[in-house]
Order: sequence, then structure tokens, then C-alpha cells
Amino acid sequence: MMTTLKYTVLLTIFMAVVGCTATTVKPTAISPDKAMVRLTAGQYPVFTDDASIESLKESITRNFRYLNALKGDYVFRYGPDTYTAREVKDSLLYFMSVLDAAKGSKTMLNQSIREDFAVYEAVGSDWHGKVYYTGYYVPELNGSRTKGGRYIYPLYALPKDIAGLPGEKTGSVTPYYTHEEIHKGALAGRGLELLWVDNRVDLFFLHVQGSGTVRLENGSTINVTYAGTNGHKYRPAGRVLVDENKITLPQISLRSIKKYLAEHPEDVDRVLFYNPSYVFFRESKESAIGSTGVSLVDGRAIATDKKIFPQGALVYVSTRKSEFAEDETLTGQSPLARFALNQDTGGAIIGPGRADFFWGRGSAAELQAGYMKYNGSLYFIVKKRK
Repeated sequence: MMTTLKYTVLLTIFMAVVGCTATTVKPTAISPDKAMVRLTAGQYPVFTDDASIESLKESITRNFRYLNALKGDYVFRYGPDTYTAREVKDSLLYFMSVLDAAKGSKTMLNQSIREDFAVYEAVGSDWHGKVYYTGYYVPELNGSRTKGGRYIYPLYALPKDIAGLPGEKTGSVTPYYTHEEIHKGALAGRGLELLWVDNRVDLFFLHVQGSGTVRLENGSTINVTYAGTNGHKYRPAGRVLVDENKITLPQISLRSIKKYLAEHPEDVDRVLFYNPSYVFFRESKESAIGSTGVSLVDGRAIATDKKIFPQGALVYVSTRKSEFAEDETLTGQSPLARFALNQDTGGAIIGPGRADFFWGRGSAAELQAGYMKYNGSLYFIVKKRK
């Protein structure tokens, strides 16, 4: 994620490791006006929030940067209805005032939403609101500006001979170098190395996430973000381990894959090279930049299919999160219910039955993102017209 978390959401954690097994709606199977339905006040969920309200306000404030860059009459579609960018902005401003007036009272908050806001529910993969949630995060790696010592794995800038070429095709008769060919030196000597890192598996998952932070030995950090790919179709490396019964499907996660590869270094090449796709990076002043061009707030952003859902919209997420013991063993689940902003998108987040939840930065975020494979509901909220 970099200027956008485009590749991050293109390959969410679960899809990154085994491919998605959830039921999704084909992008051609639904039009934006059918992607969500408007609810009556009696159908509204009971809104609550399990995170800091200040983080929500910060996310909304950052979101104004995206909305302010649009023309006021730019149109967003909320299922059967449309709202202008000006109306969406005014709606968020009013919601901020509602938060202040409620002063933490769930009763006051819900009353205000019922009276003043229209609520739309995503129809989901089953046309009854079932939305499958995965998670993503911003990884942190250790690195150096120069090659040497343990820093031997390069992050490459986008080569000029494939720059600007869209989609899964590179525009060439012959596809660009594969992940394996690049790892073995196909781009060496061209001056494309941005940084060098010390862990090859961590670098692989940086490619999966699409952006991250590299911490240098002097303690400073460099944000790197998605710049493009080699044009090869992504294949989930973790599927190799599932197909070979090295890890069972219920056990598959980012952590379980890392653990297996650390214990079986002889399998690293075979597993990682199964995916021919390769990501190129660029440096960024900010980290975790969504497709709206806004830096995402931890736990306050989601990615959806932007072809059918309005970007920059206030949403309400209702799903599950994982619970862990002190040794990071998964112990169970608990409700995840909070407001967020729809600020990202991606190729693997397709249809009204998919959403990707941004957990943020750090080890706790990595742990949550790696295990998030839960169904839930998704609501879009906008101020009613008087």
C-alpha cells in the first residue's frame, strides 16, 4: 500500500495463503443499484462501537481530504439511491456532531441515527446480508539502504520497461520475469534496488500486503508502497502446503505458514516460487494509503469492491474477531462491531459479499489479520435528505 493499498487488498491474508473459499458474487452478476438495500428504521441494527471514538473521528477527518478533492456534484451510489460528494461530506460532519452530543451514550447515538440517517445493508453473497470478512495489516521489516551482512533480499522499484502497463498482461509478447527469475537475479545490476531486508519470508508477505515499513539499524523507518507488478497472475503459495497436507485448511494462517517455513527451510523455494507474481515498490511519506489516497487509521477502514460500493462512505462493521492466549494461541472469537470508513479496494475483494478489514500496524494487527475469516454484516450510513 503505498499510494494505494491496491495490492494489499488485491491479496488479502486468507486469499494469499490458500485462495478464497467463501461464496462470492461474480462482478458481472450484480449492478451497483442492487448491491445494497435501504432499511426501514425498524430494521436498523443496534449500533455500538468497541474502539476509541477518537480514532473514528481521526479517520473521518482524514477522509475529508478525499471528499474535498472531488467536485461537489460528484455522485455516489448507495444501492437504489444516489448522493453527491457534498452530501456525503455534510453527512460526515453531522455524524461527528452526533458523536459529540451522544457523549458515549449508546441510546442517544442510536436514536439520532434512526431519526436522521439512512442505513443501507450490503446484500451479501447470499442476497440476505452475508458478508465474508478477511483482514490486512502493515508489516514491518528490518532493512538497510545498502546490501551487506544479513541484508541480502532486495525490494525493487518498478522497471521502466513495464511501467504504466495495466492489468495482468505486461503488454509484451513474452511475459515479464517471474518471481523466481527475479529472485535469482534477473534484475540485478540495473540499479532498481530501493532497500535490502533480512528475511525472505517476511519480504514475501510484504509483497502480499502491498505496503509496509522498513526499520533501519539507526532506528529510522521508511514507508514503502505498491508501485506495480510483473503482470503474472497471483497464485496463493499456502495452497501448496494445504494440498500436501503440511498444514490443514482450518489451521492455515500467516503465522502457521511462517512457522512451517522457518522449520522447513528446504521447502521455501518450492512454496514461494509457486506464486509467479511479483510486486515492485516505491517510497512513500505516509504508510497504509488506501485507494482514496488517504492514510488509513488502524481498525477504522475497510476495503470493498469500488465498482458497486461508494468510496469514502461511513460504514458499520458487524462481524467477529479472534481471541488469543498470551502465547498467541487462538482461543476463540468475540464480536467486532464498530464504525469505519470505506477507503480501500482491490481485485480479490469482489462483489457484495466480501470486505477486508484494516487492522493497522504492529504484531497484534498481524495476528488479527492472519486469522480473520469470519462472516458478518455490512451497513452504509448517510444523512437523510430533509
